[in-house]
Amino acid sequence: MIVRVLTARVEGRNAGRFEDLLRAQLPLMREHDGLVYVKLARQVHPGYEDVLLFEEWRDARALYAWSGPTLERPRLLPGAEELVEDVRVTHYEALDVDPDQPLAPPTSPGPAEERGAVG
Repeated sequence: MIVRVLTARVEGRNAGRFEDLLRAQLPLMREHDGLVYVKLARQVHPGYEDVLLFEEWRDARALYAWSGPTLERPRLLPGAEELVEDVRVTHYEALDVDPDQPLAPPTSPGPAEERGAVG
């Protein structure tokens, strides 16, 4: 699996619009074959925010299908990139899974999980 991390520094006056655009992008990403996980987060500072988009992809083929041929360029909705002061995209190989083992299918919650019971 491949982890893709987008970090962006956004002026406070642009942060709300930028975050709205990223939230609008999340459903598009979730529909894309090969996306395993995505999380949008922020860290608020006086006058600016650091925004993080953490993605986990099944394999390089799925990642390239989403990002295009230039992995270092962010894939953002129109107008988003103009709102940031700085944006970076980095990639990591996931070490918590064995790359030679197939991914386990998602499991259905059992009766206890369906009722919200915690063990």
